[in-house]
Amino acid sequence: MGQQIDSLIFAPPYLAGGVKSLYSVCEWLSDLGRSMIMPFSEPRLASWFEHRCKLYDYSYSPDVLVYPEVCQPYVAGKYHICFALGQHSQIEPHTNMVVCKSNELLKWVKEQPSNIPTVHILPSIKRSVFEYNDDQKRDVICYMTRPHKYPETAQLLRDRYGDQVLEIVDFSEAQVAEALRKAKVFVWRGADREGSPRPPKEALVAACIVVGLESDLNERYHTDFGIKCSTVDELIKMAGEALKMQMPTKEQRAVVRDSKDEKQDWLDLFKRLNMGGTSPGYTPVHVIER
Repeated sequence: MGQQIDSLIFAPPYLAGGVKSLYSVCEWLSDLGRSMIMPFSEPRLASWFEHRCKLYDYSYSPDVLVYPEVCQPYVAGKYHICFALGQHSQIEPHTNMVVCKSNELLKWVKEQPSNIPTVHILPSIKRSVFEYNDDQKRDVICYMTRPHKYPETAQLLRDRYGDQVLEIVDFSEAQVAEALRKAKVFVWRGADREGSPRPPKEALVAACIVVGLESDLNERYHTDFGIKCSTVDELIKMAGEALKMQMPTKEQRAVVRDSKDEKQDWLDLFKRLNMGGTSPGYTPVHVIER
């Protein structure tokens, strides 16, 4: 393998989960060679957060394919890396390596019948986007409402706290960051098959008190912080109580990893790859879904 490694990153539709993680990898790998995005469906890049990624233009043949577990392409003669962002589909046997975001995902991959080499790279966020900047905090409770993530919790919060609740819906990343820096509390409810969700980490870096269930805020997802509740009733109650508490200290906010550290882990991983003689010669990418 030479000095240059060209990559192609397969990413879900521009508003789907995992997009920021995959686009980040695309940007990082451009330090080693050409790296572009191939969306699953329509040829459109995400525009709700800042990035430097470009659509794949077929001007090069990638040495490495990186994809999430929800879409696992196969291209003969390429090195295949599944970036497991959740527990949505079993890892296909053509995968050469799996990269996991959390202990929970690592355990999930190891329980599968295939014996594929697996790496755990600790998750991160781009801290500079969300870092608290001494904004005046307001008595506001933020909740990231999603159709598939307990939208009824938003209604319970509104019933209890009225216009103190701000639902984060269809916000750009910059708008999310601004809302979190001004709010005192962020309520989080995750999905069972997630890897390591970004929103609670982003909220903590923005100096919000994070309130969630014990099943969502724990070491398994690298979200071991905040107020951990045993029931939804307790969660709703503690969201209001948290408005009276001191915001997280700088030391408490420092537990969230910065993206520059995760970037270095990915670059180190790629420099150690043994691609088994895969040819860097030009071959058009024809994807075979298995």
